[in-house]
Amino acid sequence: MADRAQILITAVDQTWSALASVKGNLEGLSVAASKVNGVLAGLGAALSMGALVAAGKAALDTADNLSKLSQKTGISVESLSLLKPIAEQAGISLEGLAKGMQKLATAMVEAAGGSREQVEAFSRLGVSVKDAAGQLRPTEEVLFDLADAFAAMPDGAEKSALAIKLFGKSGVELIPFLNQGRAGIEQLKQKFKELGIEISGDTARAAEKFNDTPDTVKQALSGIAMKVAESALPALQTLADGLVKVASHGEEIMTVLRVLGEVIVTVLAVRGVVAVAALGCRHPVQLIST
Repeated sequence: MADRAQILITAVDQTWSALASVKGNLEGLSVAASKVNGVLAGLGAALSMGALVAAGKAALDTADNLSKLSQKTGISVESLSLLKPIAEQAGISLEGLAKGMQKLATAMVEAAGGSREQVEAFSRLGVSVKDAAGQLRPTEEVLFDLADAFAAMPDGAEKSALAIKLFGKSGVELIPFLNQGRAGIEQLKQKFKELGIEISGDTARAAEKFNDTPDTVKQALSGIAMKVAESALPALQTLADGLVKVASHGEEIMTVLRVLGEVIVTVLAVRGVVAVAALGCRHPVQLIST
């Protein structure tokens, strides 16, 4: 009976020990999971911050680019910032659109000046390059009129030829953009404006200035380095001339070095003899003392 009781007590003790071990392991897993979650959360925050910084830099570069393109095309930054996504949806980059706009501005000036080829092109499409006062119309307004004209034309060789004549090499790529017509382009501009994509001229100019600042600092440092080099040039030239003179007396220098080497060897040999002699003198004394 006592043996059975002892066995039962032992079994209970082992059961409690096992349960305690399981509990400890579970607690350890919980702590480990918490640490892993903390690491993952930190990693996610770091990645999010990195993505945010990259997005901010991309936005600054876009605004800077828009400021420069606005100066080249004469179209406002606000309008270009809204035309950019519309052009990209039509399969053409903002740079391609800007090149086309530059060529269009040139074609308008040529037409206003009486160029037969350009006059015929605009006349074929029913678009005027001058306003009622005889002044050149804004490039963007002429673009929208051309968009209506292209949207009304069937796709084909004539449309492609007119696109190239008015917009240059990027003319054919601009056809899907132009085929949306004025109403379609204006509607998309309003949509993207409501999405907050529009960039103001002030923002674009500030971004351009910000991006140009590191280049200015770089040029300033280059200027300082050049001044330092200019100051050091006379001393460097003197050093170079001295080295050339030394090199031109190479044989004499080798002779001096050989003689110097022989002297050093002789001195070392004499010192060695003296040392051995001194050791020999001490050795008999040591023998007598023993």
